[in-house]
Amino acid sequence: MGLSKYYYNPETCRYEPKKTAYGSLIGYGFLFVTTTVLIFAGILFLHSKLFLTARGKELKKENKAFEKYAASLRQETQTLEASIAELKEKNASLHVKLFESPLEKQEEAPAPKADLLLADAETFRDELESLETKASSIKQTAISHNSEIASYSIREHDKVFLLSVPSIQPLKISEDAKLVSGFGMRINPFHKGNYQHPGVDFTASRGTEVLATANGRVIRAVKGSTLQAGYGNYVDIEHSNGLTTRYAHLDDVTVKPGQMVKKGFTIGTVGMSGGSVAPHVHYEIIRNEKQVDPLPYMLEGLTSDQHTELQKLGAKMNQSLD
Repeated sequence: MGLSKYYYNPETCRYEPKKTAYGSLIGYGFLFVTTTVLIFAGILFLHSKLFLTARGKELKKENKAFEKYAASLRQETQTLEASIAELKEKNASLHVKLFESPLEKQEEAPAPKADLLLADAETFRDELESLETKASSIKQTAISHNSEIASYSIREHDKVFLLSVPSIQPLKISEDAKLVSGFGMRINPFHKGNYQHPGVDFTASRGTEVLATANGRVIRAVKGSTLQAGYGNYVDIEHSNGLTTRYAHLDDVTVKPGQMVKKGFTIGTVGMSGGSVAPHVHYEIIRNEKQVDPLPYMLEGLTSDQHTELQKLGAKMNQSLD
């Protein structure tokens, strides 16, 4: 039987009992509890906002600092990752050039947690200390390496000298450009007797660009030769270190005497002017007025295997093209 309450009945002029259902009582109870919880939560919220303790104020200030530092850390991390990727690429490329083999892949340290910035303060501090330790180690290594590399300085005079050494081929390296005759005793293509070939012959299609093999000054530029013997159209370049290079049997000459040229500069095109039996460029290196074998100078742009193959081709006792 439910609980009762009384109400006044005007028809009978009497107070009569009225039953209260259990459902209504439960609803009233739920409403009371909900209201109480909301009021209590509001009081706690206002208290936390208006009446922070000294510890609370310290934690709030620390949280704001963490939020600000997290954004800065995120940006610095992205910049650092890009720099590391670029350095790895350069390191791999340098390793191939120096050692002619790919750089072995090393096991990389695990990347920072993706949710690091959302982690709790304790985890964030631990990871931050770990990152700072690694960054300090990398910085010390970089300082050490930079100091070591700086000790190998190249003076301006040395730089000028190195750029004046003929170290590349007179033609761009390609399948079309091939060494067909080397320096030394060879068979003459005209009288078929042995003679001293004073340079090397690179065959290529007529019109292929011929390149200066080092910085220097053009001292001779012969163009329009009609002789059916000798060098034909040719260019001599002086390199101010006792070395002179010669490029003969050209089709066209594109430089003038006295002109300064740099390594890789186009000085003419492949032809077969003068005493030549096929389109090619006859290339000489003259050291102190004496022709020397150009192949030992051709180091730039070639691997050790490629240079060894070039020397094998140059050592063959065959017929020259001029």
